[in-house]
Amino acid sequence: LMHACQNGHEQCARALIKAGAVVDAVNNEGVRALIKAAQNGHDLCARALIEKGATVDAQLPSGHTALMLACQNGHEQCARALIEAGAVVDTQLPSGSTALILAAQNGHEQCARALIENGADLEKQQNAGWTALMYSAQNGHEQCARALIEAGAAVNATLPNGEGALNLACQNGHVQ
Repeated sequence: LMHACQNGHEQCARALIKAGAVVDAVNNEGVRALIKAAQNGHDLCARALIEKGATVDAQLPSGHTALMLACQNGHEQCARALIEAGAVVDTQLPSGSTALILAAQNGHEQCARALIENGADLEKQQNAGWTALMYSAQNGHEQCARALIEAGAAVNATLPNGEGALNLACQNGHVQ
């Protein structure tokens, strides 16, 4: 089941589930089929697992959830399926990162918008004080930054060293 979901073979996954495969089985690395499906953008597999009761907020040993991995990798449809199934949008990694921070850091505007639409905290900070807006500004992800600003992200928030999103953007030549 895990390999079918990792590779996006929805019909195989459904057949395995129908035959009694355990949807929440965990391999020796702490990985579940739903995490593999979300990480690789296979929303139909993710939905098949969710329909049969897969735990949407299960975490890897690192603390990553399926929603975090979907957003980190830009898989909007997986993110939306997980959110619709009740995934917690503001779970934090030990580093403090959230699904929104991961989406913004990697420039995945549509994932960021899905999280924002579903109440993600715009001001959650990574342990070093970074917000989603700071990451998107530093990395030149204009559309993510705009989505965050339009949703009300604090544009004047600063890191402990006094740098804010605008400083971070300018340091890297991102004038938009």
